[in-house]
Amino acid sequence: MLAGGIGAVTQLAGPSSAESAGQVADVTDVWVPHPESDMAAVLHLPPHYRPLERTGSASDQPRTALYGDERTGTIQVRLLSWDKAPARPMEQARKADDAPGETRYTRTTVQGRQAALADTAYLRGDTPRRVMRLIVRTGDDRMYELRVDMPRGTPEEEEGASVFEGARERLGNAPGS
Repeated sequence: MLAGGIGAVTQLAGPSSAESAGQVADVTDVWVPHPESDMAAVLHLPPHYRPLERTGSASDQPRTALYGDERTGTIQVRLLSWDKAPARPMEQARKADDAPGETRYTRTTVQGRQAALADTAYLRGDTPRRVMRLIVRTGDDRMYELRVDMPRGTPEEEEGASVFEGARERLGNAPGS
């Protein structure tokens, strides 16, 4: 559960083949908590994701925590947080859309709170990429964005989508928050 009483609950999509079932099981069997105390959140990721960078502070918003897949290096997970939401979730999703490509936006709620999903396909050079984002506004007017960047049209896309759904489902409060 995130600060302000938000907890995301999502069902993982089922695998489409026996091969992808093994890949999804690999990704989702074990999830390691990564407390982000400055963000009042805990990000759960598979064990082969490692912290790469943290930026921001109370006076330099948003705070960010970046994690990478140490096996392939092609998937990155980023958690952003604002102490005070800069906009409504859908407005923030559209404003922060920095990937030059086609984006599908969906208004949603997470436990009755405003939220938005953004799914973007774009090219980085000649490489197809995909970015999945969830933006949630909490009851105490904080805002969180969960973002997963991955290659498109590869097995890593399926893993990245699975990591996004699993991290979304498990995103919660830091102890003492």
